[in-house]
Amino acid sequence: MRRPVLPLILVLLLCSVLSGVRSEPVGMAYLKIGAGADAVGMGDAVVSHVDGPTATYWNPGALGFLPGLQVGMVHNESFLSVRQEFAGLVRNLGRWSVGASFNGTWTDNLTAYSDSGDSIGYFGYYGYAAALSGGYRLNDTWGVGGSVKLIQEAIDVWSVSGVAFDLGLQARELLPRLDAGVSMLHLGPSLKYVQESFALPLTVQGGLTYHLGLPALGAEALLVAELRKIRKEDASLHIGIEYRLQQAVQLRAGYRTGLDTEDVSLGLGFRRGRLQADYAYVPFGEELGNQHRIGLTYRR
Repeated sequence: MRRPVLPLILVLLLCSVLSGVRSEPVGMAYLKIGAGADAVGMGDAVVSHVDGPTATYWNPGALGFLPGLQVGMVHNESFLSVRQEFAGLVRNLGRWSVGASFNGTWTDNLTAYSDSGDSIGYFGYYGYAAALSGGYRLNDTWGVGGSVKLIQEAIDVWSVSGVAFDLGLQARELLPRLDAGVSMLHLGPSLKYVQESFALPLTVQGGLTYHLGLPALGAEALLVAELRKIRKEDASLHIGIEYRLQQAVQLRAGYRTGLDTEDVSLGLGFRRGRLQADYAYVPFGEELGNQHRIGLTYRR
């Protein structure tokens, strides 16, 4: 049975309000770095159409719709020697699907400076989230899911760890050719570095995907719009498009608001048999450099 879009909108608005109730500073910024080269190529507008192991990050509500066994890996080479690695696995068990993933970010040694601006040595940084996920397909239209994840971050000799949760809701063919999705990411209690406590970057996002058929060209296009709210940050709009040529080649472009140094992104994908390869390019402003992501997915 189909449901109207209104419940999704109400959940999104309610959670957006709740995301700003704490007065603490927000930490663990690495959790906000999204997973997947295909998602980034479309401006991170993915919560309503995620298709692959990165659903364990973006929207576990989509897991129940994923067939068979899927394994994916993504490498992210960014500016200032920031690196990210994602690895995920999803297995379909009928209406149920289960998944596991690892999402880690780290840097080379960074220079530490004193208050007077003098170099006083070097320090390291890393952060990761290891997740177990599950999704259930209620019917041909609706899917729900969730994740529990161990999170840890370390700066020099100080580290902090804890547990966080994700929740997701996915609607396929809510209306003809229209998909929808909502998820809440990084739900969890406050953590503490030494004596200072901080909140997790609770993220609430919802979006719509329209499947545009182009039979004369043997192609299809996805038109995607998404609204995202991160605790203590302004809401951002994410827009993406993917052009699929005979399910073998995908051309992607995206645009996002709310970030001072990042807006446009481009992507490219190739699928042959059970293998899918993806690449995304994100130019950053203020002479920071560029970001390159490479992903590989195997489906069986």
